[in-house]
Amino acid sequence: MQNEKSSKEHQVTIGNLYPHLNDKQLKEAEENLNRYLELAVRMYDRIQQDPEAYARFKTLTGSTQDRYDGGGQRSNYKSRT
Repeated sequence: MQNEKSSKEHQVTIGNLYPHLNDKQLKEAEENLNRYLELAVRMYDRIQQDPEAYARFKTLTGSTQDRYDGGGQRSNYKSRT
């Protein structure tokens, strides 16, 4: 029970982030966030369908260990674009 209460107390909401917004503005902000997230999911789904695009995506979003050698230098990876 305590764990459930604790997690609810720490939830981030649009209202917590922007306490100065009125109810209408909060609703608009939530709608904008939902549209943004839907767009991000559609973009990811499209990228996943294209093997070359997905390979570039994975390279761009991979960990820094994948992109740099131990000295902080760029790896020898050559982009096709």
